[in-house]
Amino acid sequence: MTLAAAWFCCVYGQVQAAEEVYIPGIKIVLEVRTPQGDLRSFQRPGSRPTYWDPDLPVVKGDKVTIAPMIATGKAELGAVKIRLNNEQLSDSTEPPWRVEVDTSRLEPGYHLVEVWAATKPPHSRDKTATTTFLVVPENDTLLRALQEGAAESGPPVSQEERLASSIRSREAKVDQELTTSSSAAVSGPTLFFVSAGPAAKEFFYTISREGRVSYTSPRLPLLTHIMLEPAKGEGQGQAPGDLILTVRVGDGEGRFGPPAWVSIKIEDGEKGK
Repeated sequence: MTLAAAWFCCVYGQVQAAEEVYIPGIKIVLEVRTPQGDLRSFQRPGSRPTYWDPDLPVVKGDKVTIAPMIATGKAELGAVKIRLNNEQLSDSTEPPWRVEVDTSRLEPGYHLVEVWAATKPPHSRDKTATTTFLVVPENDTLLRALQEGAAESGPPVSQEERLASSIRSREAKVDQELTTSSSAAVSGPTLFFVSAGPAAKEFFYTISREGRVSYTSPRLPLLTHIMLEPAKGEGQGQAPGDLILTVRVGDGEGRFGPPAWVSIKIEDGEKGK
């Protein structure tokens, strides 16, 4: 055998060996549902309601299901571990891998999801994938408890009182402004939500500028969030200036309470570029 032929056989053997080594592929999928079991949804004015995605927060009390997808090519799967904040939740090697996390037990803030997988010997390889989700507090938990207690043991209340509501925000600074003055400034993507009593099942909202309604939403589940953000370029968002955000909650049977409204100043999103 010539030297050139020997070199070719050596390289070919190395390529064959390399082709037999497979590094696991991992994709982490998170599914977020409300405590009632509905998919957590959000709505931007002018768009259909959308479900939770990794850029949006998880409300404390929601259920987060970790559902990784793992591929190993021709190799056999040897081990899988799922961790949350470095605490192991599962080590099953049999799909489907689904672990539900009750966020009522988590502190507000970011939480790390880690999935590690390894193939079996003789050409064992492993890989780790990570993602995070943000938990924000449910600000009106005490208010709801008080309203439910009053509804059960207090004197009869009118329909307007049963379906009264207020507009709140997941952004602490914006929420404080709304609480103190019923107005706030929005300089980036900001989530608003409706706080109401136990009789409330749904709501709709309008956006008004200069005394005219520019948008009316469809009826939305009470736990839906409203996303307001300054427009940038040709993308979604609100033009700079003042607007009025008005909500009315309903009992699911066609009856709606009085309007609640706040004044929002949309700042110029182009200045942030």
